[in-house]
Amino acid sequence: MKRGIRILVLIVTHILLAMPLRFIFKIESIIECNLNNNKKYIIVANHPSKLDPFIILAALPLKEFIKLTPYVFVTSEKYLKKWYYKYLLRIWGCVSNIEKNGKKPLDLLKEKLENGETIFLFPGGELEKEGKSNSPRVGAIYLEREVRDSMLLPISIKVSNKICLKNMLRRNIQTRIHVQKQFRHNEFKKDLQPLADEIYNKIMS
Repeated sequence: MKRGIRILVLIVTHILLAMPLRFIFKIESIIECNLNNNKKYIIVANHPSKLDPFIILAALPLKEFIKLTPYVFVTSEKYLKKWYYKYLLRIWGCVSNIEKNGKKPLDLLKEKLENGETIFLFPGGELEKEGKSNSPRVGAIYLEREVRDSMLLPISIKVSNKICLKNMLRRNIQTRIHVQKQFRHNEFKKDLQPLADEIYNKIMS
């Protein structure tokens, strides 16, 4: 799908859905970033629920949302294969989490980041589970290292109750979105794991 059409669909969707989502999930936004149109961004966030991408983007003011469009999300191949999901997911910029046409997901993300698209990643991978500590993945740090004018944009999401239909109907949810100041590491060593651990701790703190 052409980039211009994707951007238009994303902006219209944001205008229509942001306010209802903020109301339903009682979203409190703390915005510290000061985005530069000349930079490329890698959003890194924690992952307490399946709705996190929608809730986080709904929390962004329209001005910041537009600066970051279009977005790219790494999505499970099982969803992209389902006809009732795949067209909507493609409009939103979802790409497969498996190798396709000889191209690994990170290579595809690098190309899209270089093209000015915002990459949205959950370093912890799977959904967070109480009492379970996930080892963060290094993909975001790899992209930051490989694309010179890219920056990390850490976002923390904290939800007072598990997001489910029952809680939504009872309005028993409080959501806090903290968009931290963007930054870039000055040095990258061969082992990227320490930097991945650092950014994950920054998100979770």
